Amino acid sequence: MSTRGEKLLLLLALLLSRVEPEEEKGPCGHRTLPSRVVGGENARLESWPWQGSLRLWGSHMCGASLLSRRWVLTARAGGGWEVTFGELTSRPGIWNLQAYYNRYQVEDIYLNPQFKGKAPYDIALLRLDSSVKYTNLIQPICIVPSALEFENRTDCWVTGWGDIREGEDLPSPYTLQEVQVSIINTTICNHLYQMSDFRYSIWGDMVCAGQLEGGKDSCFGDSGGPLVCELEGLWYQIGIVSWGVGCGRPNRPGVYTNVSQHFDWIRMLIARNGMPRPDPSPALLFLTLLWVPRLLGPV
Repeated sequence: MSTRGEKLLLLLALLLSRVEPEEEKGPCGHRTLPSRVVGGENARLESWPWQGSLRLWGSHMCGASLLSRRWVLTARAGGGWEVTFGELTSRPGIWNLQAYYNRYQVEDIYLNPQFKGKAPYDIALLRLDSSVKYTNLIQPICIVPSALEFENRTDCWVTGWGDIREGEDLPSPYTLQEVQVSIINTTICNHLYQMSDFRYSIWGDMVCAGQLEGGKDSCFGDSGGPLVCELEGLWYQIGIVSWGVGCGRPNRPGVYTNVSQHFDWIRMLIARNGMPRPDPSPALLFLTLLWVPRLLGPV
């Protein structure tokens, strides 16, 4: 017959062994709503539940997006020690930068080793020190290994708390902004930037978005934030806000890191650095409390 200690260890092992990779636990890319960045407007809280604010000393530094309970995607230029997600406290119905109360400390920062100070390879993964609790207002975004299905889309969105136009800060109450943009063909985008005074090549790990006539764009302070598109009811992150010439200028679309080009690197890092176990279910905790006294009783 087993001793009391062996029984207790067996029960604890059962409790702690409820493990499945968190990336496989549930779907991504969901939001509860169907469907000011430059030319944008105030966002609804439910619209972009994966949107995060990367902060340093409590101040917003750049945007980020939630990939899973412990992993956050942003740009290399982003800097901060904590990420905040979701849920208003002061102005219900909108997303207010000062109203966050879900804050998570950054435990580790993983940079693409090929990044040389500016794009390409403008991407970073952040591992949080604790698991994010999903709610209707906090959900992960999907990523895909190929963005071919999103070429020439005219109904994608970029979100952030950056300037609302060149030289004009986002005013109080610092509400998250959203703007609809079109994906610009890479060949066309490269041609536009080769014709400008600011000559720059559009690399294979970049994607351009905006409007050729200007007026709709990401801007300073939006770096690291997501460019997302919907496909068959799910939302996918196509790009990370990276760089541009000014904000909303004609023939100068915003340039984003192409997430699909880094899909394997993202998955490899997450797999290599482990994924936390899910919290035990309330039912299993109840059974544990019920049986522990019996296990500690007479043999």
